[in-house]
Amino acid sequence: MSPEAHPSALTHAPGELEDKNLPYRKIIVVGVGTIVIFALSIVWSTTILRNSEKEMHPAGPPPLPAGVNQYEVGIVNQRMFSLDQRAAQKRLQQMDRLNRYGWIDRQAGVAHIPIDVAMEMMLEEKKK
Repeated sequence: MSPEAHPSALTHAPGELEDKNLPYRKIIVVGVGTIVIFALSIVWSTTILRNSEKEMHPAGPPPLPAGVNQYEVGIVNQRMFSLDQRAAQKRLQQMDRLNRYGWIDRQAGVAHIPIDVAMEMMLEEKKK
């Protein structure tokens, strides 16, 4: 574009635009007014909430349901993972069973042996 098309673009040097004449007082009044209205609306909504709670529960908050402190409600596990030790206990039981002798069915004469002994027996059997 040529300078003739926009003569006002060349008459002002950078930084000399009309932004120096902004109505700062009005801007500040609008900003402060907005903050005050926001604060008043927070107080008002909190008052409404508290009054509604008092109407719904005049004797105070309702008691906790019976299942709140249970570890399992229905089939849903309610414990935090960091507090749940059932998996570690199950793993210890399995490792204990793998490392000892015991009966599977005593009447049928079926027993289990430690896993290390069983693997050694399989290796010896494969060597033959």
